[in-house]
Amino acid sequence: MTDADCVVYVLDVAERPGIAHAISAVFAHRGLSMRALIADAHRRPARVLVVFEGTARQRRLVAQVLVRLHDVQAVRTLPADSPELRAIAICRAKGGLPAIPDVSMQSLGSSWLLSGSYAAVDRALSRWQAEGLIESVSRSLVAQ
Repeated sequence: MTDADCVVYVLDVAERPGIAHAISAVFAHRGLSMRALIADAHRRPARVLVVFEGTARQRRLVAQVLVRLHDVQAVRTLPADSPELRAIAICRAKGGLPAIPDVSMQSLGSSWLLSGSYAAVDRALSRWQAEGLIESVSRSLVAQ
């Protein structure tokens, strides 16, 4: 799939027990998988980011259902390459990693700290995983 097929739902939510379950159920009941679900309860209102790849119809349907959830106050749908989306990642590498345009890289010994746009960091990690250059990854996503 291309970046155009990947979106990030930015949900402002009431911080109540079960909200992550309700969001996950929207996908599970339709046989869909999320690429990531990231919660930030320190914001007011709390924010949940959901990364999803799907057809235009699936993306539209999911957005329509998410906005109707009781504890969801607002939903924005951003393309994966939106400049509002920033990512950081720490990956354990088997050796050196080649430089990638638009990704800031800092060596931490056998690990690397990456930062940049979500799309650029995601492409770099996907490429390095396919090439067998990295062993593990921990990443986070922020919507401005």
